[in-house]
Amino acid sequence: MTWAYQLNNIKVIRDQRCILDIPELNLPKNQCISLLGDNGAGKSSLLDLLAFVSKPSEGEITLAGQKINNDLNPKQRSSIAYIAQHPYLLSGSVFDNIQLALKLQGVKSKHHSSLIKTALEQVNASHLIHQAASTLSGGELKRVAIARAISYEPDILLLDEPFSHLDQTQMQQLEVILQQLSQQANKTIIFSTHNRFQGLALAESTINLVEGKLTSNPLLNIFHGKISNELFDTGKLKIHTTSQLKQAQHLAINPTEIIISSHELQSSMRNQFQGRLILIAEEGNAIRLSIDCSELFQVIISSEALSELNLSIGSTVWLSFKSTAVNVF
Repeated sequence: MTWAYQLNNIKVIRDQRCILDIPELNLPKNQCISLLGDNGAGKSSLLDLLAFVSKPSEGEITLAGQKINNDLNPKQRSSIAYIAQHPYLLSGSVFDNIQLALKLQGVKSKHHSSLIKTALEQVNASHLIHQAASTLSGGELKRVAIARAISYEPDILLLDEPFSHLDQTQMQQLEVILQQLSQQANKTIIFSTHNRFQGLALAESTINLVEGKLTSNPLLNIFHGKISNELFDTGKLKIHTTSQLKQAQHLAINPTEIIISSHELQSSMRNQFQGRLILIAEEGNAIRLSIDCSELFQVIISSEALSELNLSIGSTVWLSFKSTAVNVF
């Protein structure tokens, strides 16, 4: 395996608080990788490190096999493109904005036109080449920002919440673009999102962050609280576990291991809660249900199960799951 990045003993400390604590993380080259976590989990802080726009308080980062101790050299800098959550374009046309990026990277002017056209073609935005940047829609702005980033042909593309503030159509267009760039352009693409389903669907591998730390637990149905004698108290619900941990503060439940019923089940499952169905959403070939049981649960079922249960928004349902389905950390 060839690594794009290797991180060792990384800590980022801000205002005497550790906001990122990563003992070890290896990111493979030429893969699409999603960085998952809630707001404040440390996703942007990690992307800042990978883009080398900030430095860790402790630890070391290796880029393409080379340890980075000081600033990047020009070749290393041009190998990385970073697109912020709210990309900014200068006044002038789309062509002008992308051309400026090429100039800053030291690309010879004779190559500008062809590189700009190729980059815009890759994001299905050729028709925008002479449009004023100030007139672009949110979706167009994101696509042009990506075109600007890939115009100088970096090896690594970093994107912070690229799907935020986009409508469904714009989101789907951007998903296709990232898939094509990953599969056809041999790039390492790392993007952050708080939408776990989107991250899993697009990426070949995922990084899960909770309060600045890596976790292998699914980032759905995560609750905060305290555990005592295998009983986890969220402050709103008490959930039975099989954990012997005494200091755990988080709990996660796999959404595929929760059973939905219209009535309380006569079962050995120790966790059963009544709630109200507040959302039904398609997620690929499955259906995601959001259910309010004082805490908000996400449940994955098949479309056939949805029909059989005859569920609709506002329905009263029961959730049931085994204590062994609960991960405490």
